[in-house]
Amino acid sequence: MKPMMNRSLLISFAAAVLVTVAPGFESEAAAATLYNRIPASACSPESPDDDAVLQLSNGSWVFAPNETGTATLWCPVATDKPHSALDPYSINNLRLWYRDTDGTATGSQVTAQLYHRSDSASNPSSMTAGIDSNSSSATSNNTLWADVTTNTTSNALFFVRVTISRNLSSLNVAFHGVDLPQSPP
Repeated sequence: MKPMMNRSLLISFAAAVLVTVAPGFESEAAAATLYNRIPASACSPESPDDDAVLQLSNGSWVFAPNETGTATLWCPVATDKPHSALDPYSINNLRLWYRDTDGTATGSQVTAQLYHRSDSASNPSSMTAGIDSNSSSATSNNTLWADVTTNTTSNALFFVRVTISRNLSSLNVAFHGVDLPQSPP
């Protein structure tokens, strides 16, 4: 097998194993609220070109040495709670875990945006305006969140699209993961 296929299979397996629910410990209100934590290692590069410039380091996606540009990752949001079409999922917040060593400058950047694909759609649709690391002056590990309160059909697939970019190989940008907290962090 090619290295890209090995990594993609491993990432897909990790994402499938990732979601574990402890039955009986959820309130009725929480049962209808979609809450997931998705580590970067569960996300897959969009293309072989993206895979070629990134590497996993300590569970986070970072650029390989001397690589620059923009790469896209897709993160699965597992919907493990059974609901009918009359009982839609409620998604309240999206939080991005990242490192952008130049803060608000434009040399490096991490973005995240929530998407869904309904059962009748051919392509995913954006659900949020998204989060941009360049909106924060933090230059070390950080989190940013956005209110994405929405009720959507339970008969859909959910994803988070993440982009990571840098224009100088000396910039130490990283994507650590995303989550969907029930209340603002």
